[in-house]
Amino acid sequence: MYTLKTYKNGLRLIHNHDTTNQSVSVNFMTLVGGKDEDDSNRGIAHFLEHMFFKGTEKRTCKEINAEFDKLGIFVNAYTTKDMTVFYNIGLASQCENMFDILSDCFFHSQFPQDELILERKVVCSELEMRQDDNKDLLFAKSEELALQGTEYAYPLGGTVESVSKLEREDLINFRDKYYTPERLVISVSGNVTVEVIETLIDKYILPNCTTEERTPINYIINDFDIETANKYSFTKRDTDQYYSAISFRGIALNSEDMTAYRCMMRALGGSMSSRLFRKVREERGLVYTISSFCSDCAKSQNGIIFYCNIEKAEETYKAVREVLEEIRIDGFNEDDLNIAKNLRKTSIVLGTIQPTKKALSGGEKLIYNNKLLNIDEELAAVDKVTVQDMNNVFKKYFDNKDLTVTVVSNDNQLDPIKILTE
Repeated sequence: MYTLKTYKNGLRLIHNHDTTNQSVSVNFMTLVGGKDEDDSNRGIAHFLEHMFFKGTEKRTCKEINAEFDKLGIFVNAYTTKDMTVFYNIGLASQCENMFDILSDCFFHSQFPQDELILERKVVCSELEMRQDDNKDLLFAKSEELALQGTEYAYPLGGTVESVSKLEREDLINFRDKYYTPERLVISVSGNVTVEVIETLIDKYILPNCTTEERTPINYIINDFDIETANKYSFTKRDTDQYYSAISFRGIALNSEDMTAYRCMMRALGGSMSSRLFRKVREERGLVYTISSFCSDCAKSQNGIIFYCNIEKAEETYKAVREVLEEIRIDGFNEDDLNIAKNLRKTSIVLGTIQPTKKALSGGEKLIYNNKLLNIDEELAAVDKVTVQDMNNVFKKYFDNKDLTVTVVSNDNQLDPIKILTE
């Protein structure tokens, strides 16, 4: 059971009272991410996430780390194209300490120059590591192509060059612009009452926020069309392997098609019984990985990814084409539907077992769909999906006219677009 309280200044509190364990998870979910950057500050959202823990008016970086550890509080953060999330999990008895330390970092980070210089090196090393990983590189390049012309096309985290140019003043300006109460969702799950949480917000959050009346921000994005049909991107790397992402029409996370779409993606390439895994990997042994994928952002990339030896790439494309053509003609069947629905329901339930997952799921539901998470409703919606629903969303989102292909390999002799559409 989730409850929602919206404050006058746009701040929102989501609470899930979970008495099944003695822990609590406190999550600050801020609606700012890679999509809010421009050519002057690529990578700043991710860099800023790192810098929030590098010292405040009251605590040094070392003291922040030590205090979390001494109290047995696990802390972490992450950045996506849509949001930046800071989360704690610990014993319910430490809930006030979580609010105390996390709010201090959130509102009073000083971004010390010496820490900025050191952390910039860390972030740049992370970016270089991603460039060295062919799989990470493939995803970045495929988003750049498939989401071309949108704010989601740029690589999350920026580049070494762009991050190297960011200065303390840039971080302060970005924080002041985007880290505002109408963009903040505080989602709490665990063995603590809503009355306790409201008291902690009154003590640690509201005194640091504007009292100006503001409207909360949500991601209300309709389905979209991007004109990237039949485009191809190749990145040469010294490798005997072939990494390919085949992208089709994107889908918005709040689309009315989403429930049927997620079931369809399970049937297409989301399990060991899926069409792609069974017919391309198990029956032909062409790849060591093949799956369907959807990048969970307000504007999501949608498609198929596979890794194989270079000499098997052409045959793999032909096998993928055959699977897609078979589904377009004959559709999915009842067995596909039942497996996909059961896997989807299990995924929904597993996503709400741990306090942190419960809190994050509740926050994401509010942010993307402007409603509270109701597990029974989610499961009931899956039960209503039919074979025809899956076939309809497949035809809608996997049309060849929306096709783009990204490849990372040592061999550029193939024409994947031609093979997939001939």
